[in-house]
Amino acid sequence: MKFTLLDNGADSLKGAYESLEKFNNQYEGTDHNLKDTVIFLNHGLEILFKLILKQSSPALMFSDIKAYQKAKEEMRKKGVANVFEINATLHTVTLEEALKRVELLCDIDIPDSLKGAIFYINKIRNQLMHYEVELDDEQLNELVQKIKFCYEESVEFLGIHIDNLEEKIEESRFEYSREEYEGDMMEWYAEMRMEEERIFN
Repeated sequence: MKFTLLDNGADSLKGAYESLEKFNNQYEGTDHNLKDTVIFLNHGLEILFKLILKQSSPALMFSDIKAYQKAKEEMRKKGVANVFEINATLHTVTLEEALKRVELLCDIDIPDSLKGAIFYINKIRNQLMHYEVELDDEQLNELVQKIKFCYEESVEFLGIHIDNLEEKIEESRFEYSREEYEGDMMEWYAEMRMEEERIFN
């Protein structure tokens, strides 16, 4: 398995989109889809904003840049694949810090309306991850509308700064079952046999 930051972020955005579609298309038993949407969307945004930081300098992704530099130096000496093999306690920045660094250290302006929606989604995500959430109908509607806005605006904004993002999202979560594979292989072998019979008979 290999997930680059782009693969990882695009996969989570696709997961958010698919979960929101399920939420919209079901009448009951759908709260878990909204929960998944919030968690996937928050994760995708965090990863992709970190990718923007990495494009400027990988060090900007880490909360303690000096610790990252030290681990990077040791990584080069030992010839290992990444800094986490040297220092497993390294931490990358939070989503909120990533937004600040993108604006202040990469000089990329993020629209206030998008930041507001991201902070709101992040607040709900934190409640889901660390405590509990209870929303009345009005608050639930507000959450759904902010998710839709946040998803659409984020894809548009991030697509300006990350090459091929929309294509990556489209390609993400492709699944090919064993049954489909075996069926395709049987069909391929049958075609090969027919071709051999045509040639040799």
